[in-house]
Parts: sequence; structure tokens; C-alpha cells
Amino acid sequence: MDLDQRAAERAFRKWGKAATYNNGSGAEPIDCKVILDQEIDDFDDEERVRVPRVELSLLVSEVGAYNSDAVITLGGVEYKVRKRLADDGVVWRVQVDG
Repeated sequence: MDLDQRAAERAFRKWGKAATYNNGSGAEPIDCKVILDQEIDDFDDEERVRVPRVELSLLVSEVGAYNSDAVITLGGVEYKVRKRLADDGVVWRVQVDG
């Protein structure tokens, strides 16, 4: 296990929330931890529009490879994966509908 992996696992133990990951293939859901981040996209073309965006980060070691059909359940709320924002091989971060 490398330093990045250990640091990520430590962060998820501290800030991660219990969740369930369903990769959309019909396999059994996986218990995991996710870090929730709510961002705001600002668009400014003479009018200011603020669009809320929900992002979830997951440990690759817990959930495996990214799947665009995935559904993540956190706190009783189902989040459908919309798109992958980042993947460094240790953590992947996705934008979700929810």
C-alpha cells in the first residue's frame, strides 16, 4: 500500500459517511464510505446563475472500477452517477443527480 492510498483511507475513516454502492450490473451492493461535497457552479454572462452540484468521492479499493450506471445510496437518498470528474487510481470523484 502506498502513501497516497494510506492518506486516502485515513481521510475516508475520518470524514467518510456510510453508504452503499450499486454498480448497475445486477451484482450485490457494496458497503462503502463516501465523502459528500456540495459545490455551486457559477455562470456569469451578464446574468448570474447559481447551479447547485452534488459530488461524491469513493475509494477505488472499496468499490472498484468506475461505472456510469452506478447508484450510490447515502443517508437513505439514492444518487445516480452522472459523470466522473476525477480518478487518480485511489479515489474517484463523481457528479451525481440527487
